[in-house]
Amino acid sequence: AQAKKRIATVTETWSSVAGGDRNKLRPAADQFSLVCDSLNKLRPDSAPLAEALTQVIGAVVASGEPPAPALAMEVATAVLYLQAAFEEIGTEGEQTASRAVHLAQRLQRAQASGSSEPLEPWMEDLYRSVSDHQTMGSVVGELRTALGEVEKLMDQFVRAPHDVQPLRPVPDKFAQMRGVLSLLGLDQAALAVARMREVTEGFLLQGGATDLQSQASFEKLGNSLG
Repeated sequence: AQAKKRIATVTETWSSVAGGDRNKLRPAADQFSLVCDSLNKLRPDSAPLAEALTQVIGAVVASGEPPAPALAMEVATAVLYLQAAFEEIGTEGEQTASRAVHLAQRLQRAQASGSSEPLEPWMEDLYRSVSDHQTMGSVVGELRTALGEVEKLMDQFVRAPHDVQPLRPVPDKFAQMRGVLSLLGLDQAALAVARMREVTEGFLLQGGATDLQSQASFEKLGNSLG
């Protein structure tokens, strides 16, 4: 977990450095040192990459200038690989050592020549895998937020079952959630959300929970949502 946090931090800092922010050079060096420390401890087979990163970042900081675009891109690719490796996205155990060595060699060549090399197919696949993973994480985060909001509104209604005001935004939220779940291929969850929307709309039409039985059914619905 600590390694993932370090990689996330260094990703943001390196983006600033590559964009020309000289004030981020020293923080970048400190952060890369922590990332390489994690790499050496947790992925000792990737030690050549840690060594190459340490050398390259040290040279960039010593120059006092932002890196050349080719070198900036190679470092970014290496960091992306580390992110994927620690998240276990699109990486296989037997590939980590060879790819770490390969990325280290690319870093050294970019530092020496100042020119970039084309991305290889596995690197392009890695970019897509990480992008898809981040997109999925964002979608799941949004769904969790929406669920939390709906659960809160439903709880307000259960506490005062004759006041339907808290329920008014709920059907639209359920509709949005159902659309996302359908796109993700979660058909059973989408059907469940659709049913929740129908029940909620029923309470809105009848002006609230007018009897104990309907109130109990709505409480059961709220428990299902939770």
